[in-house]
Amino acid sequence: MKKQEAKGGYMLFSERYSDLIDVGHGEPVDNICNDIDDATKAELSGTMREFAEPQKIYPDRYSSYDVTTTALELAIDKFNAIKGVPYINLKHNIFDGPIYDHLAATFTPFLFDVIEIQYAELSAGERCDFQSELNEIMRQHDMPWLLCDGHMVKIDAVQFELDLRQKALEQLRELKDCEPKFQAAYDELLSACASLQKLDFASAISNAGKSYESVLKVICVLQRGNADKLTKSYLGTRTDTLPATMAPEGFREKVMMALPFIRNNSASDHGAGATPAVISKPLAKLAINLAAAMNTYLIEEYRDNFVTEQDETPVSSPGNKDNELPF
Repeated sequence: MKKQEAKGGYMLFSERYSDLIDVGHGEPVDNICNDIDDATKAELSGTMREFAEPQKIYPDRYSSYDVTTTALELAIDKFNAIKGVPYINLKHNIFDGPIYDHLAATFTPFLFDVIEIQYAELSAGERCDFQSELNEIMRQHDMPWLLCDGHMVKIDAVQFELDLRQKALEQLRELKDCEPKFQAAYDELLSACASLQKLDFASAISNAGKSYESVLKVICVLQRGNADKLTKSYLGTRTDTLPATMAPEGFREKVMMALPFIRNNSASDHGAGATPAVISKPLAKLAINLAAAMNTYLIEEYRDNFVTEQDETPVSSPGNKDNELPF
């Protein structure tokens, strides 16, 4: 069956994880969201109501007739339309306004669907605050979830790992918004996290390695090259960033090649050969955490180097009239 898509062409949360969700065979089964209590869902739905940004739509493209609604109502209507079933019905009859008190009782994967659609319906100025407030609620309640660029992404509940992956994803998101060349690295790290939750550990390791190499390619301005070539190219121009007591080649082999070693020797990208490779979840998590840590390191060095180059750019002297601005 063809997966259904929401605004912007992306797949809804419940469609991305459809193999872990069962609906339509009695009581809905959720094997992805974990146990999220009613009080927490009430806080999430409260923030969704807070960001019910007024919207004006025109049902008939050839008429000036308009309908006043909100981003939340639009999200719920679109969710029901995509599903083909009014799973979320907040009105007792056609004359009632929406009764949002029932939103918190929604099946959690469907609530996440609406969050993603609502994010897409909000104006650009509201999206950042909407995302930040929802993420703060999830952080306070130790929920292993993160709304990242309008997508609900599962991150391990261990706080260290959550912070590590969140920082890497946020930095990549900021960079790809300014520099589209980082888009691939961002998408690949998101895919690695999604593969981990689907228990596809080989894909998780593969995408983690791809994300790391994508960042290296952008920074080194290279279109091709394996990890060995990319790390040598990177350190070839940046040895001054390491302490004098640290051998660049040692740093490359012991630190920068750790993730490529896991990827190349786990049979995640190369055939397993005569002996089938058994990849454990902890190993896949290690690969993702290494990608997050190394991407963060590379991005911070990249930004620091960019700022330094900007600071070293010659500035016109006050006495040089040829370089003065005409105002």
